[in-house]
Amino acid sequence: MKTHSRRRWLGYGLLCGAIVGAAAYGWTKTRGRSRARTEPAATERHATAFLLRRRIDPGQIEAVRKAARTSLERRNDEDDRNANRLLGLERAATASLFLDRGGEESSLAWYVEVPRSVLAAVDDPVGRLERAFPLEHEALGDELIVTREPPIHAAHPDRPRSTAPVPGTDGDAGRLIVTGSESTGAVESAGSTQKAESVDVALVSMKLRPGMGERLADWLEWLSRRVVVDDWHLGPIEDWSAEMLEREAMFTETIFVERRSDGTYLLQYMECAEMADVYEAYYDTWNPVARGAELLVGRVVEQPERVLQYPIQTDAECLAHAVASDRPRRLEEF
Repeated sequence: MKTHSRRRWLGYGLLCGAIVGAAAYGWTKTRGRSRARTEPAATERHATAFLLRRRIDPGQIEAVRKAARTSLERRNDEDDRNANRLLGLERAATASLFLDRGGEESSLAWYVEVPRSVLAAVDDPVGRLERAFPLEHEALGDELIVTREPPIHAAHPDRPRSTAPVPGTDGDAGRLIVTGSESTGAVESAGSTQKAESVDVALVSMKLRPGMGERLADWLEWLSRRVVVDDWHLGPIEDWSAEMLEREAMFTETIFVERRSDGTYLLQYMECAEMADVYEAYYDTWNPVARGAELLVGRVVEQPERVLQYPIQTDAECLAHAVASDRPRRLEEF
């Protein structure tokens, strides 16, 4: 197979796998590479996520970027305090802060994952999160744009509970916040332990084509409601999708539908061991979900080439990332 053709299959498999795979990942007992897994993953029935944005004054983008780094970068005796600031809400599990230069206006975007059991005890979770936005700066707009209730959310049942700085980074080069007492995370998979010296975090925005693409967004929202309310299952698609995400070592994955003035977008959040391995997993499989994706994505995404090659084309730079040292992984922990 020619390299270009391989890359096309790879990219389309990535997006379709995210759409179908993340939705199905936890709805059955998943399989490891060599033997059955005994722990199902958590999905949108157990946790949800929010994406909160504040617009940035066009002339102050670098000032905001520097302020975020200065405020939230890792410091030896302040890790817990900085992580708590980024996590925002009590018992929030995962959080990332992005400088997003895409769209008509640049924004500071805050992703935060919260167990549904926590939301049930909070009268106004959106209001709480608005007040907990992790950075204040004169260049940030007062209006907060909130995207919530993602159509798709999945958490790996053995995802790490700590992160370490990206190896080889210094000063302004994009540190990750260390949380908890451990210096590295660990993922137990199929009887072995994978060390997570660092994690890759990305937020990818994909504009949908009018018509069929927008109908797909509506369908994802409808399907998510059925999963949460009616406990729907998807049969063999669940097994194929679980196998894909297991191979990827994808720790947390969320897809939002965001409707903007210029159209409808899918926003894909990914926390994984290594993004290159996600691509390799799709490259090295004939999984029916991955291989059947080209037609779907070619029809619904305006620029599918944005996800065709590694590294992913994204306008969002991850400034900081934190996980709770006790973040839920297995279903009983949610």
